[in-house]
Amino acid sequence: MMTAMGSRVLLVEHEETLRNNIVRALRARGIGVDPFATALDALGAVEAGGTWSRALIDLALPDMDGATLAEKILQHIPEVDITFATGGVDATVLCKAHGLGKVIWKPLGLGPLCEQFSSSQRESGTFLRRGARRGSSMRMPAVRSGSEKK
Repeated sequence: MMTAMGSRVLLVEHEETLRNNIVRALRARGIGVDPFATALDALGAVEAGGTWSRALIDLALPDMDGATLAEKILQHIPEVDITFATGGVDATVLCKAHGLGKVIWKPLGLGPLCEQFSSSQRESGTFLRRGARRGSSMRMPAVRSGSEKK
């Protein structure tokens, strides 16, 4: 939850190893993070009054897609900066259709990920491709086939 000292990241990632690695990396850089394994657990915390300035949400959660979760979070915390993580192109199309935030590609580079959450800059609507560095992000094409993988 948001503290007087600074902002926190709401992390929703069902893959335990990845979730733990992200938590460890963010905390090692002094970034507060509250991890959740399911959309329903995260939504429960949000509905209970939790506040975060940023969220990192897996688009392929088992109990709800990440874009739907983001819509529900934004109803409670409209100022939250949303970043989605995905390994599939179909999820990018879903996210773009919702127009809710930016997308980063799995596998995630923890260094660039932490740098992104350390920064106070917001890049809503920017789709970051795997391997892209801050400032070198590029917009994804408007339409891609569901069979392509990166």
